[in-house]
Amino acid sequence: MTNQEKLIAYQKDYPELTFDNQGYQYLPSKIQEERKKEIEEISKILKETVEGFTKFNNFKPRKNGSFDVRVQYDWDEKFNGVGYFPINDFNELSND
Repeated sequence: MTNQEKLIAYQKDYPELTFDNQGYQYLPSKIQEERKKEIEEISKILKETVEGFTKFNNFKPRKNGSFDVRVQYDWDEKFNGVGYFPINDFNELSND
């Protein structure tokens, strides 16, 4: 199973990790705690694919029916910020 397939499976199997945040909103603490194990597994995948990855936030639904993966990552050596990566692009992303 590819990293993309794994992420899609997590998004489908755990719909509570999908959140249509507006700005700086985050998953409720209760969901973060209840799905801690799944978030850790997703984070392992993201560490392999997103350069500078630091934290998984949520899956973000898009108007076209697709999903982005919302993460915190190091934009450069001085700034950590949010990034949205289309879930369908994860076969192309790599830390290599």
